[in-house]
Amino acid sequence: MAIAFPICFSRRRLFRAAVSASVVVVLAAAVQCRPASAQYDPAKALVEIDAIASQYPDPEVTIDSPAFAAGKTGFTSQQEMLVYIRGLAAQSPSMRVRQLGPSQQGRAIPLLVFAEPAVSSGAELSKNGKPTVLLIGAQHGNEPAGGEAALAFAGMLANGKLDDILERVNILIVPRANPDGSAAFLRGLADGQDVNRDHLTLATPEGQALAHVFNDYQPEVVLDSHEFSVGGRWVEKFGALQKYDGLVQLATVANLPQAQAAAAETLFRQPLLQAFDRRALSHSWYYTTSWNKDDRTVAMGGVGPDTGRNIAGLRNAISFLLETRGVGIGKAHFKRRVYTHLTAIESVVNATAGNASQVLALNRQFRREVAAKAGRGVLNVIGAATPGRHTLAMLDARSGQARAIEVDWMSALEIQPKLQRPRPFAYLLPASETRAAERLQALGVNVYQVTAKLQLGLEQGAQSYRLTSRTQGRKQDVTGSAGAASDVVRVTTELEALPLAIAAGWYYVPLDQPLANLAAAALEPESQSSYVSNGLLPAPTADGDGPAYLPLYRLAKRPQLAVEALVAARGL
Repeated sequence: MAIAFPICFSRRRLFRAAVSASVVVVLAAAVQCRPASAQYDPAKALVEIDAIASQYPDPEVTIDSPAFAAGKTGFTSQQEMLVYIRGLAAQSPSMRVRQLGPSQQGRAIPLLVFAEPAVSSGAELSKNGKPTVLLIGAQHGNEPAGGEAALAFAGMLANGKLDDILERVNILIVPRANPDGSAAFLRGLADGQDVNRDHLTLATPEGQALAHVFNDYQPEVVLDSHEFSVGGRWVEKFGALQKYDGLVQLATVANLPQAQAAAAETLFRQPLLQAFDRRALSHSWYYTTSWNKDDRTVAMGGVGPDTGRNIAGLRNAISFLLETRGVGIGKAHFKRRVYTHLTAIESVVNATAGNASQVLALNRQFRREVAAKAGRGVLNVIGAATPGRHTLAMLDARSGQARAIEVDWMSALEIQPKLQRPRPFAYLLPASETRAAERLQALGVNVYQVTAKLQLGLEQGAQSYRLTSRTQGRKQDVTGSAGAASDVVRVTTELEALPLAIAAGWYYVPLDQPLANLAAAALEPESQSSYVSNGLLPAPTADGDGPAYLPLYRLAKRPQLAVEALVAARGL
């Protein structure tokens, strides 16, 4: 059966489409959207001097994807991507395509599902006993190489060029998570928000679409593909251009099981670096710097619970970020950039397939360990990177000569606790907080509704959050800005023990579940990514008549509550 992808969708009609079908056919009215071709201005691209450009020769390989078609000069457009995917699906018995829902401007966000035998739903996939790898491309629209590599890898799978890999592993591919940004060749979504800071709050259709993938398929391994700036502020601060082909970072966020980072390092990152070395591709830890030209600090990727990399880790996946040397240089070295991503994809998939039983066992271990901690130990609410010194290899902007530049360095490999609390057994939300409860459900967190009232005494360990300060602020990341819609409410609170009258209709969020750390990241209010900070839970203003409290409670131990599972909402 042929797949018909319109370039743009009516959002209302698409949400009524049957996304569970093995092959999706969507017939929707077209809506106004930006031009289908990917837009970028070559005149604005940095042109490297020959002494630098010559250090990045094209690999002597053939890459089969739309951007490398004969006569093609720009990047792959939305229409070209969808036509290419349709062709792959027509020839591959192992491939199914699902539509994740339209972007803000109505563009398709396809999910490619590769399995043997072929299936499309997560429920079906979970029955085959194989680990699942999720590849995400183009969360940022001006970073095309990762998505192009994902398309090329899909072509290799569809054409049977990877032998029996699907006998040992399932592969999910979201080649273009931000189609509106890709069409405009802009980092952000159509409304300017950064989808890669929206994986906890799920404020955007694109963030919600990726959450559906995680919830439905529960991948054990995730590779999130990006590109980094070559010149710009690096020249302003250090008089140098970026040198490395690829920058890598695993999930670095508080509360992960220790074995998760160890497995990521030994089973995945070390083989990946060896694969880069075999292909003469230079590499380092991922790092970036702020937009403030007077701030010469260089930082690894953030330690907050908001990026795809870190949220995947909190979902118990072994998770990686790979960035290539591409932002700001147009289509220069594009083949090498895509080749670097392909090298990483192949390495991660092969590592998963080669350690399939261990990867599955580790994922079960992580899930059990997280759930078993309910009501026990310490919860890290806010963490910070560790300061130090580090030497970067860069290229002198004038001569192209290699330079070793020592910088102030913020390491994400060791997270310093800034705010800790005892880990509760559960959270409670009053019946008025439906919005927060539904957003937790959209994350995949198990949420229940209380069916009968219950009075808890002081001895039963209920606590409230008393506001001690409340200010307006802007969400910050390691570059200094987290994109549009970054206004947050910054609060500090103190816990107070209290007798608590729980009414029918309240929401109960236990932490004896695998996504407990995700729930805690959303509900502990001081984090800039929390639901309080982002307006999903209200933060009242003290009126002078007494203390102010959040509509949020924590329980130290399991209550004898009558509850029923909350039915998941159909959309947000």
